[in-house]
Amino acid sequence: MTPFRVPTRSWILLALLFAVGLLNYLDRQTLSILKGTLREALGMTDTNYSWLIGAFMAPYIVFYVVSGRLVDRFGTRLSLGVFVGVWSLANMACGAAGGIGALAAGRMLLGAAEPGAFPAIQRVMMTWFPVERRAFAWSLLSPCTTLGAIIAPPLIAWLTGHWNWRGAFIIPGAIGLFVAAAWWMADKNPPVFPSEAARPEPEKPAPMREILRDRRVWLLLAVRAITDPVWYFLLFWLPGYLQERMGLTLQELGWVAWIPSFAASAAVMATGRATDFFVGRGRRPVRVRVTMFVIAACFAPVGVLTTFAPSLFWVLAVFSVMSIVCQIWFFGQSLLVADVFPKTSAATMAGLLGAVGATGGLILNVLAGPVIERFGYLVVFSTLAVLHPLAAALLFRNTRRLEGAPAPAADGKEITA
Repeated sequence: MTPFRVPTRSWILLALLFAVGLLNYLDRQTLSILKGTLREALGMTDTNYSWLIGAFMAPYIVFYVVSGRLVDRFGTRLSLGVFVGVWSLANMACGAAGGIGALAAGRMLLGAAEPGAFPAIQRVMMTWFPVERRAFAWSLLSPCTTLGAIIAPPLIAWLTGHWNWRGAFIIPGAIGLFVAAAWWMADKNPPVFPSEAARPEPEKPAPMREILRDRRVWLLLAVRAITDPVWYFLLFWLPGYLQERMGLTLQELGWVAWIPSFAASAAVMATGRATDFFVGRGRRPVRVRVTMFVIAACFAPVGVLTTFAPSLFWVLAVFSVMSIVCQIWFFGQSLLVADVFPKTSAATMAGLLGAVGATGGLILNVLAGPVIERFGYLVVFSTLAVLHPLAAALLFRNTRRLEGAPAPAADGKEITA
């Protein structure tokens, strides 16, 4: 394989993307962490809080699709800079809110801008890293959202204690404006790698109607709809399970709740190195990714053992395995999109996948509460245990289609992916 060198600027952009992902998860969690404080400061009720969650989630799902098209139309330099700048201003507006209505408006703007980060990241990684090093680079980026989730509670509490609740919104927002400016200055003159030069790319993004005619698109959307709810369930229900079923206090929860996410990040980095090893030695990228999915999915049924775990140690071990499976699939699907679809349509695909995944997660979390109240956790964990194996079987059966089916170009003609 032709020797190559990843430019220094690629690693600088990767560091900035890490900051973007960290801020993305930090800013979205500020409201939930300050719920008790805002109850006293603004007279917020539980009903108000539920509406604030909806004010964020509704535009978040819709703008996942919209932002993907914007990234493919205007490129990552402009689009990601605008997304980060707008959500940072929205976060600062939340800090300046004088009532629930103004806070809801800020959260709506935050929900509209935040999903754009992930389609932009998809496009950046395809542009600045060659296929032989892309998995490892992506694995280095994967802990950013985990770290954001880990540091959010102590950081927001510290900012609130040293300033006030408004500072907990405004200061991270100001940092986000700095990151947006840094991104605008850094994302220039992308390289052309030897391994990418021979691959034909359309000059413009394909129309949405052409993208939706591609059967591979619907295959990946189905896979994402099947698997994403598992992660969303862990994200929203893990803390409550550890407190209610394992008897942890809030302080004790803070000491251990990060362990599954940390284990998942480590596993993703190891997986990234392994997949790059095989791709760099000439193995077909799509087959490498599908094999990775199948191996990870074999461990998903471990989740059914959660309610039988005899101690906190074993509960955390089971949750760690489930988190590893989920994160490898998140990580791998981004790589699969890069392997199958042209660069000019990748952000659109990332947006569609994110919207479908978030919708599936929202539906599951709405249904999970009544099911758990009536039947207990075992029914839910048993259902979740079969979702990744089901999706893996679907991908394995369609591996040849993913490798060889034509992809739509901007002019309506077909190109070989």
